[in-house]
Amino acid sequence: MVLVVGATGHLGRSICEQLAQQGREVCAVVRPSSPPEQVDALRTLGAQLVQADLKDAASLLAACQGMDVVISTATTTLRDPTKDSIPDVDYQGGLNLVEAARQSGVGHFVYVSFPEFYDGARPSPLSQAKRAVERELRHGEMPFTILQPGVFMEVWLSPALGFDPLNARARVLGSGEAPIGWISLHDVARAAVTCLDHSDLRGATLPLIAENRSMREVVGLFEQIGGRTFELEHVPVEALEAQVTTANSPLEQSFAALMLTLAQGVTITPDPRQDALCPAPTTLPEYARQVAAPSPLETPERGGQEAHP
Repeated sequence: MVLVVGATGHLGRSICEQLAQQGREVCAVVRPSSPPEQVDALRTLGAQLVQADLKDAASLLAACQGMDVVISTATTTLRDPTKDSIPDVDYQGGLNLVEAARQSGVGHFVYVSFPEFYDGARPSPLSQAKRAVERELRHGEMPFTILQPGVFMEVWLSPALGFDPLNARARVLGSGEAPIGWISLHDVARAAVTCLDHSDLRGATLPLIAENRSMREVVGLFEQIGGRTFELEHVPVEALEAQVTTANSPLEQSFAALMLTLAQGVTITPDPRQDALCPAPTTLPEYARQVAAPSPLETPERGGQEAHP
């Protein structure tokens, strides 16, 4: 029995899909406020739906009863911050989940975090939450695996964060020349599922990375593959530093700090153990071809001015 916490998110849903494909028994945590279409998608996969909330310790204890494995991808970073805050969900909620799993005798806890390199000189509320949960896992006796993936291609190379391949526009943090560690969230899901069968990774903290490339390199790939020159919006490091200083909420502080760290550059060294969990991860050129390759229906006169989603 595998309990997935964060199942309504993109990563959590991908994990549920891969577990179901393997014929594993999947329980997906949902809340009354979860979007109905996301709940229906989990139900269609064959997942058992479990009502629980990271802010409700008793509900987590009930959800963890009888579970062999807990996989947590949960975060409040894409939720309404007026209802779910990083201190309440990522920090205290994460600790609540670890304690509930421990009390329930869970045999393996898989926690999706992010690299400590992203913490920067002044760890953000999100960084503090991740490290607190990691410490709790390391100091306990429950078997665990901590995965620390780089930034998700599907998130940071999307219009939501200023990267719009359909309209050939991109927001560039800093000079855009600093290296960034990239990975597909579907490869992270694959690693989370595969590590359940690797007892040698109990107690391990494992970075996950497909490749390191600067944003300018990434833009160049998309321009080459999509056949369009991008319009760039540059965000100076000084502006990002100011955002960190003036941020009014834990969520704003965390995003500002992460953007500043990425602008300054973070190279993630691949771990050879990753090959056992997600061999041949999706590369940036492969991802660019998925979302920005010119349509085969285009005529030469149109010069590649349109692209697939």
